Amino acid sequence: MSFAQLSVMSAQLPAGDHAPSDAADAEQALVGRIAQGDKQAFELLFKQYGERVFRYAFRLISNATKAEEVTNDVMLEVWKNAAKFEGRSKVSTWILGITRHVALNAVRRKEFDTVDVDNAPEIADPEDSVAEVDRDRATLKAALRTALGRLSTEHRDVVELTFFHGCSYQEIAEIVQCPENTVKTRMYHAKKQLQGLLVEAGIDPASVEMAS
Repeated sequence: MSFAQLSVMSAQLPAGDHAPSDAADAEQALVGRIAQGDKQAFELLFKQYGERVFRYAFRLISNATKAEEVTNDVMLEVWKNAAKFEGRSKVSTWILGITRHVALNAVRRKEFDTVDVDNAPEIADPEDSVAEVDRDRATLKAALRTALGRLSTEHRDVVELTFFHGCSYQEIAEIVQCPENTVKTRMYHAKKQLQGLLVEAGIDPASVEMAS
């Protein structure tokens, strides 16, 4: 089943499933249903994560077609391994960890270049009632993407997962499979480098909110 086919299936889901109020509980409930072979639950989870997985994979692989293949492979892994998910981490942490593993394996096999973040699909910001704030935010994110493209893969990864995916240091450590202190060290050096790169781009580094 292709990425496009899965997307179409997800878009055609019938209304009426009432998820628990807590998003984390709702996602864990979906994984539990997937573990029981519930295809509709899988399609719902894909609807929530398919694009997010693709965007993260695309930032690791400079090839949109391969990123689609990675997305399909990741969701297949979710389907096959749902019963092994024990709920010790967030569903997002689990899925992004699978994404990183599958994408980096593709990089190693094919020797793809890491992506130039400028060419990655735009990530839409939530609607804001003040248009000027939206424009400023878009400008800031564009400058950040440009700066991120000049960092090493390890440094870019921790910033990407923090800034664009809202992951904590503990979650990032689980995703990239390294000690939490290593994540903190990488973030420290990444932020130092980003400060200089953002100044070069005419952006005040203080305007970039990241974990400290």
